[in-house]
Amino acid sequence: MKKIYVYLLATIAFAFTSCEEVIDYELRNADTKLVVEGLITNKPGPYTVRLSNTKGYLEEGRTQGVDNATVTISDNHGNSETLLAAGNGLYKTQTLQGVPGYTYYLNVVVDGKTYTAQSFMPSVSTIDSLTFEYRKKTHMEDEGYFPILHFADPAGKGNYYRWNVYVNGVLDPDELAVLQDELYDGSYGHANMGFLVQKNDRLRVELYGIDKPAYNFWHALMNQQNSNGGPFESTPANAPGNISGGAIGFFGASAVSEIEAVVE
Repeated sequence: MKKIYVYLLATIAFAFTSCEEVIDYELRNADTKLVVEGLITNKPGPYTVRLSNTKGYLEEGRTQGVDNATVTISDNHGNSETLLAAGNGLYKTQTLQGVPGYTYYLNVVVDGKTYTAQSFMPSVSTIDSLTFEYRKKTHMEDEGYFPILHFADPAGKGNYYRWNVYVNGVLDPDELAVLQDELYDGSYGHANMGFLVQKNDRLRVELYGIDKPAYNFWHALMNQQNSNGGPFESTPANAPGNISGGAIGFFGASAVSEIEAVVE
């Protein structure tokens, strides 16, 4: 039996080395969808909305913008404005000014199809201070300073936040974080921002007050960003956007509080 076993192995090996067949496998791309990205704040405009299309599986680079659309933003107080096309899928407001407590509505018409979204702009607390906690090097983390954001959360649960961080004038896209006030409702918050900076670094933090749909959207993006791609993790999916009509993406309205500090 041993000789037969060896002979079979040799025969199989010969078959694989002497015969090759090239198989062309066609990767099916999902149907193209419109992607909508927009944000209104209480800071002076102009505000922008960008329209693009989803890419194929093997396509690289930023997607081409969608032009020749009609983009309108209105609010629940009767104000309305049609945005000006600025090229490459960008559309800009002219006089619109975001106001906390207002609800904003987006209407986009592309090739006869209509896409809509709405977002409520909550108020946001003024940031009290930005401090830095020094930590020595350990086997888990490097030596440096951890930023801590201090602000008072208004009474009443249901306040949601996210932040942008600029380190030495450069926006850090990896420092995406969201907060909710479930544990510290109505109290003074001390948010450890969870990343490391060094002495003499200058930080600017923008704290955004967001509604619950925005929190769910950014929280899903944060989870995808922090995923390590392990075998037991769920397959990444599009974050739960708020665009109706078959498009993906998010249109948001946020009040913003800012602070700057230097690590000393």
